[in-house]
Amino acid sequence: MKIILAVDILAGQVVHGYKGERYHYQPLDWGKAQSVIPHEYISEMGAKHIYLADLDRITGTGDNNVDISTCEGISETAFLNRGARTPDDAFPAPWIKNVVSTETCSGDPASYATSFDYFSVVVKDGKALPDNSDPVTRLREAEAWDFEGCVLLNLSGVGTKTGFGGLDLSALRDSCTRPLLYGGGVATLEDLRTLADIGFDGAIIATAVHTGEIPLHILQDGELC
Repeated sequence: MKIILAVDILAGQVVHGYKGERYHYQPLDWGKAQSVIPHEYISEMGAKHIYLADLDRITGTGDNNVDISTCEGISETAFLNRGARTPDDAFPAPWIKNVVSTETCSGDPASYATSFDYFSVVVKDGKALPDNSDPVTRLREAEAWDFEGCVLLNLSGVGTKTGFGGLDLSALRDSCTRPLLYGGGVATLEDLRTLADIGFDGAIIATAVHTGEIPLHILQDGELC
């Protein structure tokens, strides 16, 4: 299972995400890295795989395109959620795996599959945004669309280290035959092993690494064997 560093970018700085409450996000200047400049932060962390989120674009207040571009070549794999609202909103760079999310996309999600690599089901309080639908149903629907893989983002758990929020991880994994990544609330090595044992293909983490519950070398290795 891939171990992927979450990199939330707001106004050109890496910030600490918490429950999707973006108005509370502050620069992540207390963790394992000294810099909050995205490319410097990623280099210091030594992450093999990264998951970038352009929070300015997700919230419709601007973008971090320049800062994202400077991250090219630092990691082996780079996923990016930039708050796509139309099928034309993918980041035009071959090193990026573009992610489209239920939180922001409009219209038929199948129409995004030609320019986006991953489909993300964003969950808050156990329900998929924006319509409070069943996340298992949303992942099953995505089976009919030509995405490389899917993401299950438990927004309620982001930054909290509180675990999986009562989500039925086995049902979620069984609903998707494509590669499936999980993010939000991962607190310990045991949580990572739980995800791996259930069959998830990647775990998106940050807070538990910065606070020491998950060793930095696990992130730098990029895999949980």
